[in-house]
Amino acid sequence: MVSVKYGLNQLLLENSLNLTQKQITQFLFAVQGIGIMFVGIFLVAYLGGLPTTNVLHIEPVFRIPLAVFGLLFLVLVLATLVLAALRRKN
Repeated sequence: MVSVKYGLNQLLLENSLNLTQKQITQFLFAVQGIGIMFVGIFLVAYLGGLPTTNVLHIEPVFRIPLAVFGLLFLVLVLATLVLAALRRKN
């Protein structure tokens, strides 16, 4: 993941969208933070039912945050890819 982050960081910095290194770093940390939250909730829901066969993904307490963070993470990842492609074009 480090090389992908470094590659996106370089693509975002090289061209003319006028983003500073600090803005790019904050954006990439936000994307990673949302991803970490999504994976953390997913793991708690999946492993929380052990040692039984219960999986807690269907519970609204887990399903709603998973849907919100999953959607937000997907949007941020797609936005990162679009920004990188736009910066590379310029």
